[in-house]
Amino acid sequence: MKYLCSNCKMFRYDEDKGDKETGLLPGTKVENIPHSWKCPVCGVSKSYLEPLHKKISKELSTKDLTYYRDIAREMLTGLCGVYPVCDGDPDHTCTGQKYGAPIGLGGAGQAKTFEANYKALQQYRLKMRVIKTHHEPEMSLSFLGNDLSIPVMGAPLSGVKSSLKDAIPEDDFYWGLLKGAQSSGTLGMVGNTPSSPEDLGVKVIGKNLGWGIPFFKPQSQERLIKLFEVAEKLDVIATGVDLDGAGSTYWVTSDKSVYRKSEAEIQELVDCTKKPVIFKGIMNSEDALKVLDSGGSACYVSNHGGRVLDSGQGVAEVLPDISKEISGKIPILADGAVRTGFDVLKVLALGADVALIGRPLARMSIAGGEKAVKMYFDYVKDDLRRAMILTGCDSLPDAKMSIMDKLGHPY
Repeated sequence: MKYLCSNCKMFRYDEDKGDKETGLLPGTKVENIPHSWKCPVCGVSKSYLEPLHKKISKELSTKDLTYYRDIAREMLTGLCGVYPVCDGDPDHTCTGQKYGAPIGLGGAGQAKTFEANYKALQQYRLKMRVIKTHHEPEMSLSFLGNDLSIPVMGAPLSGVKSSLKDAIPEDDFYWGLLKGAQSSGTLGMVGNTPSSPEDLGVKVIGKNLGWGIPFFKPQSQERLIKLFEVAEKLDVIATGVDLDGAGSTYWVTSDKSVYRKSEAEIQELVDCTKKPVIFKGIMNSEDALKVLDSGGSACYVSNHGGRVLDSGQGVAEVLPDISKEISGKIPILADGAVRTGFDVLKVLALGADVALIGRPLARMSIAGGEKAVKMYFDYVKDDLRRAMILTGCDSLPDAKMSIMDKLGHPY
């Protein structure tokens, strides 16, 4: 039986596993826990331990997003509260200074950049326009020669062991992300992590017949070129480099380090493969122009979900300036607290060609794999359709700054 501390709602006790930190051996029943025992998180007595009733049940016939969110909440107890709004709020379980501990699904430092992503996007308000001849919104597009049903993709995700409580095997996590996106008519992306083989993600994409985009942390040029070779042999859609991963706290060993990349180095990466190359972590127009000059096939505007630099700008703050410089020259991808189809429309109006979703898909993949990930994409697609209808957008090119107002006060 599993229990949750009803006071802090963070500590979870599994009778089968016990709790090494407080000296409870595997098999110790709650009724046999000494009365002197205290919750290691908040210090209350064992009387606050309550059974976890929301268990995964194959007998349930109706499985909606709420069902999978409840599963994710149980699996991530103490790490992610799976709150109604994933916004980097300072009072949420995932946020706050970690003092060297793993940040899980939170943000770097005090998580102010994570919070800034959400607040910057919420500065924009969609204008409702309903007196117009009805037209079913056209949401499909072509990306690097591939037809997608919606202008939404899965952000590159990885690190189940370091960020998701080792909830499921890393390759299963990747598979859920890739197949869920594919089932919805779009593309999934996966990253790489030091706790698994560095080429695991790209090999899972290979298993999926190349349908997906692997992103690699900015390791040494020698190692990246070898990974690019693997990607090309597996005939992936494109290859990406997580330039903002230079600030990762996980890639710190001598044989698995990460680095900033010079203009010459990104040029070398573009030249070493026949596949399109996407550079992620672009947060200013100067860097965007360098991506363009290198021959990069797409520019990915992102601050790593606020997970590498604290007190940084939100994606929605910088996206319009970047768009002014390179829009129409190469595709612009952008994430930054994108949670709904309404958020997607805002990101498109700010200048992106494709919006990407991160944290919600991570929770769906560990909770229900392909089925849950597809369900989330479908949910976003429905909201995007509604948002386009109610703002007078018949097609994606209609998503311009003119469909929004920006609040006059700073966040």
